[in-house]
Amino acid sequence: MHRVAIIGAGPTGVYTLAALLKETPSRLHLDIFEKGPAAGPGMPYSAEMNTPSMLSNIASRELPPVVVSLNDWLLGLDRSDLARLGLRDAEIGEDAFYPRLALGAYFTAQMAELIARGRRAGHRIELHLRHTVEDIRPRLQGIEVIWRSPAGTSKADYADVVLATGHRWPDSVSEGGARLQSAWPAEKLARLPQRRIGVLGSSLSAIDVAVTVASARGRFLEVGGDLVYQPDEGQDDFLISLMSRKGLLPEADYWYQLPLPELPRLAACAAGEGPLLDRAYRAFLADLEEADGDWLTRLGGSVIGRDVFRTAYFAERLAADPFDWARENLALAEETLAEQRPTPWRSALLRAHELFEELIPQLSESEVEAFHATLKPVFTDCYACVPHFSVRRLLALREAGVLEVLRLGEDSRMSERRTGYRVTGDDVETEVEIIIDARGQPAMKFSDLGFPSLARDDILARPLRFEDFVLPLGAATSGRIHCLALPVLLRRHPFVQGLVNAWEMGCTTAKVIAEAMDGCAAA
Repeated sequence: MHRVAIIGAGPTGVYTLAALLKETPSRLHLDIFEKGPAAGPGMPYSAEMNTPSMLSNIASRELPPVVVSLNDWLLGLDRSDLARLGLRDAEIGEDAFYPRLALGAYFTAQMAELIARGRRAGHRIELHLRHTVEDIRPRLQGIEVIWRSPAGTSKADYADVVLATGHRWPDSVSEGGARLQSAWPAEKLARLPQRRIGVLGSSLSAIDVAVTVASARGRFLEVGGDLVYQPDEGQDDFLISLMSRKGLLPEADYWYQLPLPELPRLAACAAGEGPLLDRAYRAFLADLEEADGDWLTRLGGSVIGRDVFRTAYFAERLAADPFDWARENLALAEETLAEQRPTPWRSALLRAHELFEELIPQLSESEVEAFHATLKPVFTDCYACVPHFSVRRLLALREAGVLEVLRLGEDSRMSERRTGYRVTGDDVETEVEIIIDARGQPAMKFSDLGFPSLARDDILARPLRFEDFVLPLGAATSGRIHCLALPVLLRRHPFVQGLVNAWEMGCTTAKVIAEAMDGCAAA
């Protein structure tokens, strides 16, 4: 049997297993290693890391199915099971955003079903829970994996090793010496005694932190069709400060039609003369003008430069109060959802970020730097819209006087004080008792994954670009290592933080392995 090891049993591992069982031409020996106690949810959706109030950031219709779709799986549960996941029958729908715990339960069930089906088809599949992989070594006859388990240390050789791990949320220290507490596991947020709480970030992760802290000190209620926050008795003297460079709140999720519109010029721009990023940007503007010329004209027209485009995109929101903008934006987003009416420029940006994602591995280092500085913030803002209920919670907390948003600017500093920390920015200065870092998964170097043999300077034959996620190993070996570790990919794949990306990477990797198996069989 062709031996494959999957390191990490979260959603990326689930999608990779599903694709392997579909694509490979013959039977496999699959070992799946997971250092945690459960297979399927991974860190982002596990019960150990999340609370019931935390929402996922992907609508049901967008989630790639594994064995069955998320909605079909939920509809097969009884009411008591749904209640444990924080759901009711009436809340299940194509445009619904579900609690993270619901997605975790889904991926757990799908992993179990995949393993059962794979074994019935003749594959040998072993799931190793509470097994920590300590090293991965290229050898002449394959890739050696060394792991530690409650029973001791073991090792084995594989033809293919898939790295589907890397999520880490440790506490850290800022440049000014301020201790930054991790937002996970989220359960510890409910026990915080501090009254002045600073939260770095303002995305969905930061919103979830604010909601978790507030839920431990009060409750959200529906009153006359409005969501209100009511602090518990004696718990109304706390303040949560969301702090970010721009001081913006994410916009509410807009309805858009699938498939997204084609952008023919951008899709075809790889073939041509001159710097690729410049060609891609000109093609993008031409497609955007055709999709929504009025909106582009308001930004500056079809000859606008990348820097100006980024500035113009955020200008109107930066000039407004973030909560006033959130209130008006939510009303408009709810209108587009009720009418199922797409917003042309938003749909174009969503499709453009997918096409730029395909181009980035081909960019030079200087072009990658320029992309991250100019276009990436625009695309990230557009696809990082949040569930409507998350925005309603923010507005309820603001109305109750327990939430504020602070704009730190580009030059912020955090220093320790006797009673906490002083935070200063371009136009703001405040003091908080604790700082929670909710800025999301930081980018990591390949050597940060914790596998000593893969951290050697001579391990790679050339710089990483991750065209097909196969590492260009410098050592002589018949095996392959596939890097699907999201934090490591962020430099060349800055948008690979979602479940659609996990599915795409799993499919790509399965095809590479299947083609290699076909080649061996033919030989």
